[in-house]
Amino acid sequence: MTGTEIYKRTAIYENEARSIRLRAPQWKLLLAFDGQRTLAEVALSADVSFAEALPLTERFLEQGWIEEQPITLDQYLKRTGAPDVTAIGATVPPAVILHAPRQETAAVTVAVAPPSAETAPVPVVPAQTLRGPMRLSAVVDYITSLVGNTALGQLLVYRVFLRVPPELLQAEEIVSVHLVNDSSLIRGEALQRAIAQAVAAVARRPLPDGVFAPA
Repeated sequence: MTGTEIYKRTAIYENEARSIRLRAPQWKLLLAFDGQRTLAEVALSADVSFAEALPLTERFLEQGWIEEQPITLDQYLKRTGAPDVTAIGATVPPAVILHAPRQETAAVTVAVAPPSAETAPVPVVPAQTLRGPMRLSAVVDYITSLVGNTALGQLLVYRVFLRVPPELLQAEEIVSVHLVNDSSLIRGEALQRAIAQAVAAVARRPLPDGVFAPA
């Protein structure tokens, strides 16, 4: 699950609703599945963290109380911000650049056709060592600020961290990303660079100096 899935309650739920036994927070999550909002948006509305919502959602699916709601192409493009490849006649989506292009390739691209705002290349993360520990709360706040809507901004946070290798997060004992008042400090250069690259790839923005605490 990525958080972009949309679920709705089923006829099985309607038949079993009066016999279901759940705790109040679990009921709040289950009743929030309306076939309109994404899993991430539902978790936010139910005051449940994304990490807590995942196993509960899997349980609801196993019980047959909810099922995934298919969406149209327009709905998918609107929610994910993905380019409409059908409009340009492409047969497959363009590849997402996860690594910095070689210097000569970047030079040729600029010389041939300066990129527009819609096709701007992923910002290249500087090769030098990043300064001081990275404040995770500052990273989350910066990503959220890129979108006017708070819920969509938090969804963007999920999209960014899904690109970060889980083994790097686990190495620094980061098992979840809190959207408010996260006091985690990231000191490992590998994880700092992975987060910076994920932000550049998803949000098309470099991380500002303000996300780093004094060394």
